[in-house]
Amino acid sequence: MDNVLLPYLTANDEGQRQQYLHELLTPRAGPLVRGVLLRKLGFYVSAQGVNENNEDAEDLYQNVLTRVVEGLNQLQSPAAVDIQNFELYVSRLAANSCTDFLRAKSPARTRLKYRLRDLLKRHKDLAIWRHDGETLCGFAAWKNSGKHVFSDESSPDLEIQLDSFRSLYFSDEDIRRAPVTQIMAELFDWMAGPVEIDLLVRMMAYLLDVKETQITSLEDHSAANYEYTASKHTAEAHLVANELLACLWQILIQLPAEQRDAFAFGFADEAGQDLFTALLAAEIVNWDELARGMDRTRCGTGPPSSVHANGYARSGGRTGSFTQQCT
Repeated sequence: MDNVLLPYLTANDEGQRQQYLHELLTPRAGPLVRGVLLRKLGFYVSAQGVNENNEDAEDLYQNVLTRVVEGLNQLQSPAAVDIQNFELYVSRLAANSCTDFLRAKSPARTRLKYRLRDLLKRHKDLAIWRHDGETLCGFAAWKNSGKHVFSDESSPDLEIQLDSFRSLYFSDEDIRRAPVTQIMAELFDWMAGPVEIDLLVRMMAYLLDVKETQITSLEDHSAANYEYTASKHTAEAHLVANELLACLWQILIQLPAEQRDAFAFGFADEAGQDLFTALLAAEIVNWDELARGMDRTRCGTGPPSSVHANGYARSGGRTGSFTQQCT
């Protein structure tokens, strides 16, 4: 358990406990949540949790803090999650809430994100990777390097900068007709360093003028100067499948333990792939998130030779047998 939580957990009375809770939320959790909302969605929230011009920002901020409080209230329970890093825990709750918000409010942008992830994974000159708890992307030569300072740019000036980028790199053509991979490559060249994936999505959505009724405009059938081609129908099917898989995971972790385990360990897609491998391959969860969702503990810090593709030890047979070792 993170040491910052010990005073809260060992408080002698309710008044003292509420005081420690306030100290965890106001100086620690609040700034983290506001930072995630700004980076992921461009939502500004004041230190008082207020944005008079954006009710969604306020609601989302309060919702994340409520989830933090709920998690802290459950720490005394035997089935509670062991929070080893409180700041990381809060940041992940905020990031997951932003993802849920986008899926509900902006399905076109969600499809764009899956589209960009797919391109970053498939194109030989591009890459996507995890670094210090964030998902970064850029040229393959940058893989595993840290975040560039541009990733911390706030939203007020972002559109002005993107207008300058468009004038510099696409002055003689409609950027919306350019191959998506070309736009990304030019953006990376312009930024000269890796960028967080959600900021890239915001930038691309602005440049492509993504609207909820213009999903088809994201499809690209020409790849001049870039060796990437894909079937429109295959790409669409892949994006939809990932969306459904993400929704399935959110529903699954809300089920009672027996129903959740029975479904998860018995799942196999048309290719015979188990649920955990599918979730990890689509980057819907990482190993730690998968373990928490299944109420298990990861075995070790990485995938040793005795570990299945989903990162959990097996004792033989189907993936479900890892319950014998990872509990």
